Amino acid sequence: RLDDRWQICGRLPGRFVSHKTTGLTDQKVTLVVDANFVFFNPKAGVTFRANQNHQLYFSYGRAHREPRRQDFENGITQAERLDDFELGWRYNSPKTKINTNLYYMLYNNQLVLTGALDDVGNPIRQTSGESFRLGLEVEADLQLGDQWRLQPNVAISANKNVDFVAPLNGELVNLGNTNISYSPELIAGNQLTFQATSDLQLNFLSKYVGEQYMGNIDSEASILEAFFVNDLNVVYSLR
Repeated sequence: RLDDRWQICGRLPGRFVSHKTTGLTDQKVTLVVDANFVFFNPKAGVTFRANQNHQLYFSYGRAHREPRRQDFENGITQAERLDDFELGWRYNSPKTKINTNLYYMLYNNQLVLTGALDDVGNPIRQTSGESFRLGLEVEADLQLGDQWRLQPNVAISANKNVDFVAPLNGELVNLGNTNISYSPELIAGNQLTFQATSDLQLNFLSKYVGEQYMGNIDSEASILEAFFVNDLNVVYSLR
């Protein structure tokens, strides 16, 4: 903490992963893995408190994810690397809380789902080369009097594989930028709470998830349509 307004933080963690196995896959193929990964994951951030209500922050972090056994079975041996940049604003008052976060996530060899399953139902992943996720997240907590409370949230994002190469008609084709699988561009939700009595609470929850793809080649056959659901939750406490 530099003073009443400025605060900085940092971490320099390392991860050392050793993966060794010998055995048969579900297809009765001998699998031999002897892989070692050394990950350096620095993280740093700065926070500026403008006043009692407003706060700004910026952060950077690097993270890695190693392949798992099913990935090795499918020929995936490279680890995923992520560089994450985030810029945010927080507002906090007795009756209103608002959090906003703008992020840019740059990946190398991101482990993405292909939409396919192996013969025992495990999802198959692949590395996608260079990819990114750019988005804005906003959430709020609004106290609307003594009995009503509103908690909306929304996430808008672009999630793209860059110059994605995939086999089509027996040959590798550069498809340009494609959508990352299972990554909708819009997700929104809300919870409306009514505190009827000290013992009875009613919650009306809404969630919208936009259109997404099951694969990474933007195939029309793999589209999962957008959906919108509502739930009513009643909580009564017996004292």
